[in-house]
This record gives sequence, C-alpha cells and structure tokens, in this order.
Amino acid sequence: MYNHNIPQRALNNETPIQAMKKWQAKKPELFVKRVYNQAGLDS
Repeated sequence: MYNHNIPQRALNNETPIQAMKKWQAKKPELFVKRVYNQAGLDS
C-alpha cells in the first residue's frame, strides 16, 4: 500500500510507483521488468 497510494514529499508529491514509471520512461535500459500498478485495497 505504501508504494502505490501514499505520495512522498521527497518525490514531488508523487507515489513511489509514479516516480518509477517516469524514470522507466526516461531510461528504459535500466529496467529488466516493467513497472506496474498493483490492485488497490479491498473495499
């Protein structure tokens, strides 16, 4: 939940997954696997 839903001030108020997706778009050669969002919390 932490990496997918909670924005971080150090990442310009983005979640870590959003920041990783932007980084992957800029430097795809650094990533072996695709960054993806996992399902949200059960409701």
